[in-house]
Amino acid sequence: MVHAVRFKQGNASYCCRFTRTHRLVEEQKAGRTFFPKAIGELHGHGGIARLLLFKARSLCGLVDDSAGMGVANAGLIFFNGRLLAMSEDDLPYCVSVQDNGELSTIGRFDFHGQLSDPMIAHPKKDPQTGELFTLSYDLLKQPYLKYYVFLADGQKLHPEVAISLPQPTMIHDFAITQSYVVIPDQQVVFKLHELLRGGSPVVYDESKPSRFGILPKYDTDERRIKWIEVPNCFCFHLWNAWEEDKQEIVVIGSCMTPPDSIFNESEEEFRSVLCEIRLNMRTGSSTKRNLASKNLEAGQINLKYLGRKSRYAYLAIAQPWPKISGIAKVDLQSQSRDAVVATFMHGQDCYGGEPFFVPRSEDHIGAVEDDGFLLTFMHNEKTGQSELLILDASLPCSLELLASVKLPSRVPYGFHGTFLTSKNLAEQVASY
Repeated sequence: MVHAVRFKQGNASYCCRFTRTHRLVEEQKAGRTFFPKAIGELHGHGGIARLLLFKARSLCGLVDDSAGMGVANAGLIFFNGRLLAMSEDDLPYCVSVQDNGELSTIGRFDFHGQLSDPMIAHPKKDPQTGELFTLSYDLLKQPYLKYYVFLADGQKLHPEVAISLPQPTMIHDFAITQSYVVIPDQQVVFKLHELLRGGSPVVYDESKPSRFGILPKYDTDERRIKWIEVPNCFCFHLWNAWEEDKQEIVVIGSCMTPPDSIFNESEEEFRSVLCEIRLNMRTGSSTKRNLASKNLEAGQINLKYLGRKSRYAYLAIAQPWPKISGIAKVDLQSQSRDAVVATFMHGQDCYGGEPFFVPRSEDHIGAVEDDGFLLTFMHNEKTGQSELLILDASLPCSLELLASVKLPSRVPYGFHGTFLTSKNLAEQVASY
């Protein structure tokens, strides 16, 4: 489901609609759920049984599994006139925001036949060129990873680049700089044979080296990729990356322990530590520095700085995990032991979601990086009231609440979102 709050002529409106995925349409026809769920159900012998039953339905013609199994619920991005809803188990779905604020699903989007593989939930749009960079990974066959570049007009720049990996790996996110793409190959991998042992197919492989691949952004093959190991590092999300001194890549990400905590239960304390990772392309060495003591997870930078050196990140305080108790503003250039310079806490019985950074003006030349607002959903578990909060992102030592929009229904704790300007809405394409 997509939740949207629209501001127009001083008024706010709210809409929530299910994305009409193939999966949803087929299950509504049947009157019950029967598609297998990747997280939570596909464990052990029961998971095998669910997969076999679904495959039998497909072979008998009761369901068309070639039309996709995804839920389109993990991420949103606006690209080339289309708002795309994504989950990395399928192609994206195009969603339209109508003039009255209504949401409607246009359909599954394959970039006009240019994309046949599932796309991860965090593609990167270059703020200067408008190009889209993305990945696709495969659990069953090589190449386990592919890299794509789409020009601003939606045309694929060149055939996808196969990235050689020794085994299928969970790659939820990646990063770009002005010249490179940064690809994490870490220690959470897919081992489908674990189902036969009664376990989860998504496992933490401690024996595997954790590394980042650095590839020139416009290369047509993987020959120049450089892999640099970063021990004890699993970043589910990467917030930004940039180049320094022509030989070093700086990556900002949240390092999660235990690495497979999103997929498997663990008695180990959950930690998500914001880190600065430096990758030296000349020596092949790396360093890692903690930036904050709090658990910081979902969030954004000012996206005008994506792939360029940035100073601030706005991240959710993931405490008590998995709930979000507040928002932190982090000074990425700070050399102190804790780079959090401002926080906003939701208060007793209140928890929220990911913050979105919105520049104060879309075309303000010379505006400083943090001149803007933070928007985030919050829910009061005691009263049942959900709100959209608007915070001032520009203050040096605080995140001041400027306004809130009380919503007519509960907004569940979700994943990722985006902000569309009036210009984006006017640019929308009405069809595939």
